Amino acid sequence: MRKIKDFCFRGLISMGFGPIVYGLVMFILYLCGVDTLSNGLVIFKGIISTSIMAFLIAGVSIIWTKESIHLGLKIGIHCLILYISYLVVYLLNDWVSKDFKTIGVFTIVFVLGYALIWLFIYITEKQKAKRLNSQIR
Repeated sequence: MRKIKDFCFRGLISMGFGPIVYGLVMFILYLCGVDTLSNGLVIFKGIISTSIMAFLIAGVSIIWTKESIHLGLKIGIHCLILYISYLVVYLLNDWVSKDFKTIGVFTIVFVLGYALIWLFIYITEKQKAKRLNSQIR
């Protein structure tokens, strides 16, 4: 029960970022020359879907507090939930085409981005550990 409350708490705190994410995506599309003229339903759908996505992504961060789960499995679960969340929202809002080629490119970009972020985290944490070990000696 505690984990569900933590999941919801984290999600609700981050849910307000949904409209910000939606606004940024629309701005980027505008800068790329994509027609971003929207009607009320499109805007409503974008705000609600990005808010739900922010809720899920923040909520799933609770997995990092679970010590009984192997790090590799944590990363896999986290990556899969993020991927599905982003893909569903992007498809629902027509930010990516609903064809295999586009979804394939989206998948490759997502996996590469996720891997690069984890590589950066790994290098940073390894340097911190090295510094702490040298201070201990």
